Amino acid sequence: MHTGSTIAAISSPPGPAARGVIRISGPNTAEIVGKSCREDGEVPGLSRRRAFEARFDDGTGTQPALVLWMPGPRSFTREDVAELHLPGSPPLLSCALRRVLELGAEPAAPGEFTRRAFLNGRIDLTRAEGVLELVSARSDEERRAATALLFGGLGERMDAVRSALDALRALCEASLDFDEADTGHVPVQQLVAQAQGVSAALGEALDYELRRVADVGETRIALVGEPNAGKSSLFNRLVGTGRAVDRALVSADAGTTRDVKQGRWRIGERTVRLVDTAGREALPGASSLEAEAQRRSASELEAADLLLWVVATNAPDTDVSPPWLAARAPTTILLVWNKTDLAQVPRFESGAAARPEVLGQVAISAATGAGLDQLERAIE
Repeated sequence: MHTGSTIAAISSPPGPAARGVIRISGPNTAEIVGKSCREDGEVPGLSRRRAFEARFDDGTGTQPALVLWMPGPRSFTREDVAELHLPGSPPLLSCALRRVLELGAEPAAPGEFTRRAFLNGRIDLTRAEGVLELVSARSDEERRAATALLFGGLGERMDAVRSALDALRALCEASLDFDEADTGHVPVQQLVAQAQGVSAALGEALDYELRRVADVGETRIALVGEPNAGKSSLFNRLVGTGRAVDRALVSADAGTTRDVKQGRWRIGERTVRLVDTAGREALPGASSLEAEAQRRSASELEAADLLLWVVATNAPDTDVSPPWLAARAPTTILLVWNKTDLAQVPRFESGAAARPEVLGQVAISAATGAGLDQLERAIE
């Protein structure tokens, strides 16, 4: 565990407020709290985790304080941590921090509390990056990406992989300890199947990380819809095949190649990432290739900020509820009527358009380019 100096900083937003917070972390935290705080006139007991009301002596007088005492290792940094909740007057907070520094703390550098949490094994590198991205987020899109990284992301996926590896190791040991005739024996086929599952999970985690590193803070728009709705034609029209970043699934079987493609699309003054997903839900008995295509598509839909639901105007009218539709927020779906060159009048009153999840609708032709200006304005 990292053991060094004791650090302190004002951890509440700048400006006046009803309450301000000073956070302290390090080996001398208990000593600083004991010298500066009095609970009912006595030195507070700090043998266990607790919150208590006290008077904080800032060197010129006392202030009312709520003290949160979190002894290590059960704290954010795994060190002794205290939070002093004081009146949120900036001059009072500055005076209180000056007193804490006089008692032996050092000013915390930007990100120092998170750095100690990482060095002490409380959080992994992915979550540490999430804190940095969240602090520096300048838009809702960047905030959402950083929040996803902070609360889950790669660390959560790797926790599942570690658990699966532990289970596989236990089965391997059992297979070595028991003869094939014994009830404790584990067949080789079962071990292979479980190892393949772990390998697939590792591949998914790697895929997630490679995509995340490139795209943190970037708005993501995904194309969804039935096969032959014209999603790929629309994708190529918007990003240009020369600029698309293909992530193709290739098979030797004719007609089974399924792609998840990504490219950058310029809309107004900003660039977004456009994703073309596989076109149908995997059915029971589907090939491993088809299942992998759907897994990748599901991952892209989870990360998308906006879905473009592409429906061909010449397709039969239906009021189906695709699995991806129910899981989306009501304001993240735009219905795109494609192939207006084949059926000039889209069905704006169709069952799909009437669904509450659909934010709006636009009629276009990916083949001719008609309506793409209206599509860009709707997205903006």
